[in-house]
Amino acid sequence: MNHPTTSRRCFQRVLAAIVFGALLPLTALAKDAPEPITVDAQFKPAEQAGKLFSVAEGRALKGVTKVAVPLFSVEFVIADSERADTSGFASAGRASAAVYYKLKGLEEADFQAITTALYQRFLTELKDAGLEVLTQDQLAASPTYKKLAASGVPSPIKSNAAMTLSAPGMAIYGVNKAQTGGSNGPGLFGALAQMGSGFSAVSAAMDTVTLQQELGATVIEVQMKVNFVQLTNNNKGFFGRISNTASVESKVRPMVGSATFNVQSGTRGSLTLSNPLALDGAAFSEVRKKPTTAGDVAGAVAVGLLRLALNSKDSSSSDEMEVLADPAKYRDIVGSGLGTVTQMFVQRLKAGE
Repeated sequence: MNHPTTSRRCFQRVLAAIVFGALLPLTALAKDAPEPITVDAQFKPAEQAGKLFSVAEGRALKGVTKVAVPLFSVEFVIADSERADTSGFASAGRASAAVYYKLKGLEEADFQAITTALYQRFLTELKDAGLEVLTQDQLAASPTYKKLAASGVPSPIKSNAAMTLSAPGMAIYGVNKAQTGGSNGPGLFGALAQMGSGFSAVSAAMDTVTLQQELGATVIEVQMKVNFVQLTNNNKGFFGRISNTASVESKVRPMVGSATFNVQSGTRGSLTLSNPLALDGAAFSEVRKKPTTAGDVAGAVAVGLLRLALNSKDSSSSDEMEVLADPAKYRDIVGSGLGTVTQMFVQRLKAGE
């Protein structure tokens, strides 16, 4: 018979592997993301619910009757970039191409409105599926929830590249907190900070186990991400690197880039969206080059003259683009797309698989 302390340590190791595993795919998804699936009139959520999620530990979904949602956040990407390079094979010069896209025309209030409405819709979907849903007041009375909230950060979390918002009154903690805001920077301190976030996420996951037991309800933690442009480096791999030209392909459209539903019942499991969902491009009214200043022109001329003087064969291009959103259409299209994902999750939860 295993000693309780030994069993708990084994559980902690398994839980740590799950949490750190959740943190690792961030870079991989950015580099090798699967092809998006278009959400249009032919897309049937009921038919796709069984296909578009990868499931880790499906037993967590079985026999669920009462649920609590202590964490619900959506990250909205507002800037993205990509760079492609060649190696200058043989006598060819090196080439590089870089693009930078910035989302314009939206305010924090637009993102918060989408998140709040989506959260309320999610709770309604859970209730319509016959589940008892604990209120925020019931959650707030829990000592363990107070501990989790204190370990997190308030919404919104802002960076140059993204804005993450939670349902009103919720803190962002655990894996959701660790995955928000992108890289901690290069070098030892960045690595240590990321490791510290990982251990904090493990601690929060352990507290979620206690919270589930304390509430007597299955705990569901939700994290979703919305992109606005898909950038592809066309110079990946050996043959791409030895090409004479460098290029980045850009597809401007709103996308549900990722979605993860962590479920803590008698065991811990998760459902993760396996493919991004591409939404209607009508959310954007214009894609344009960023206006060029006199300083930009002077800088480009100076670089060109220097290369000519050095007889350099190297070439480079750089574009800064602005994507202008139609606020009303963006809220409607993105809100509906995110709602499609929560709808599919509830169907899986109801089916217990």
